[in-house]
Amino acid sequence: MSATRKLLLSVGGGVFLLAVGGYVAGYALAGDNTPRNASVAGVPIGGLTSDAATATLQAQLGERLTRPLVVTAGETSVTTTAAELGLGFDYAASVAEAGAGRSWNPVHILTVLTGGGDRRPVVTRDDSVLSAAVAALAEKADTEPTDAALTVQVKKVTVVRSEAEPGVTVRQPETADALAAGFVDADRIAASTTLADPEVTTAEADEVLAGVGRPALASPITIATGDSGSIELTPAMIAAALSFQPANGTLAAELDAAKLTKAAAKEIKGLGLKKPRDADITIADGKPRIVPSVDGIGIEPDDLAAAALGVLQKSSGRSAKVEATVRKASFTTEDAKKLGVKEITGKFTTYYPGSAYRVNNIGKAARLVNGTFLKPGETFSMNATLGKRTAAAGWMAGGGIEGGKIKTLLGGGISQATTTTFNAIFFAGLEDIYHKPHSLYFSRYPVGREATLDWDSVDMKFRNNSPYGVVLQAWTTGKVGTTGSVTVRVWSTKWYTVKASDPVRSNYRSPGPTQYDTSPGCVPQSAMSGFDVSYKRLFYRKGELVKSEPFRWSYNTLTPVVCGPKP
Repeated sequence: MSATRKLLLSVGGGVFLLAVGGYVAGYALAGDNTPRNASVAGVPIGGLTSDAATATLQAQLGERLTRPLVVTAGETSVTTTAAELGLGFDYAASVAEAGAGRSWNPVHILTVLTGGGDRRPVVTRDDSVLSAAVAALAEKADTEPTDAALTVQVKKVTVVRSEAEPGVTVRQPETADALAAGFVDADRIAASTTLADPEVTTAEADEVLAGVGRPALASPITIATGDSGSIELTPAMIAAALSFQPANGTLAAELDAAKLTKAAAKEIKGLGLKKPRDADITIADGKPRIVPSVDGIGIEPDDLAAAALGVLQKSSGRSAKVEATVRKASFTTEDAKKLGVKEITGKFTTYYPGSAYRVNNIGKAARLVNGTFLKPGETFSMNATLGKRTAAAGWMAGGGIEGGKIKTLLGGGISQATTTTFNAIFFAGLEDIYHKPHSLYFSRYPVGREATLDWDSVDMKFRNNSPYGVVLQAWTTGKVGTTGSVTVRVWSTKWYTVKASDPVRSNYRSPGPTQYDTSPGCVPQSAMSGFDVSYKRLFYRKGELVKSEPFRWSYNTLTPVVCGPKP
């Protein structure tokens, strides 16, 4: 081997050894550090070991999981946090993806020593939590589209239009992905949504407004009724019955027949047409009697509405024709016959001393109650039946209870008629809606089964909850100076046999000490004990008890009052 060749081999070997030495040194310097210029979501981690870089990311990125995050969908927004959405970071994986870790790859070594850049963090997500949170947002945000509408302002006699609004639907999987991708950099994220168009657009509503809405209320409509004459439907009458309803992707004008007829009632009455009369059931010669229905002549509401609707689009010179026809009563004689008012189902009698005010007031109350007819489901009110007790209405002043004391009141004594009526319907098995016994017990009444009355605060009400009609019969006997009686009968079809259990008295209470009253309006009163009473209303069918209804009442004591100074 020549000297020259030996020299070349020696130099080449030296270069190789130097290269290998530099490569090993680079590997050692790189170690498991991150690249010199590395960062994750803007957080610098260049040159740090994997553990140090992981700790740095956890410290500086962690707050992004708990800061407020506003999620919007249409007009709805909710404030939450990434952590509450089930989102998080894999810090170690993020550091690894930034370039940390040992490798003999020269490119890796070179990148660690001289390169690197900003990387997205590795995001973790709990899909069950995230999906539930997005579903809750959708529940709040999802809306149906709102059709444009035409509303009739009756008082202003005009039609106004409201705009259509699209519906909003949250696209839940896409929204979940957007939240997972966006929370790192943003504190406000819009949900992914789709819009649903309304069926009736604003443009379509405007077209109907111009073509029908404005002309409908522009001028009167003359309705000719043949030989009976004619009536004029004013814009105000039309407005009272007009509405616009969605139909086939647009809005259609409608006229409510009943409302239009009611608005034009005075004009229709002026035609002099014979109104139909409903059947009635009353008391005659001591028994129920059907007063037959009578057919009339009139304008059918549906015909009137149809005629007006036919010319609604015209803005002037509007007229139509409607024939007057036979109109059946709404409650016919046949209807009355089917209600089975044929036998006494409940009755009761009470007695009273023959003072002038009692004879007058109880007699008047009985006359007002007599002949009352209730269809199934209807409610009776004693106050509504008797009216307000005034001298002008024929009521006399007499003894009554007010504030726990006996006083002189207009209509005194009518609690006797109220109590008698209550007991009659009690034994007829009708539904007790409300009654209030006296605050003090009077032995002339069945204990616990009384019903007092006051125009301002106390009524007696019951409902005809049977499938049959109910007619009340009431009358009085006696005259001033003699004992009188008041009787009430309920006529219907027997539904139950009703009995009252024996009353049970308890908790007796003694009155307070005697009071002495020197005032001019003093009314003396005797002492009365107080006590509680309970009993049941028992309902039988074919001799078998089918239900019971409990009642309970507490009577007050009555402190004795002497008019005059204490001796």
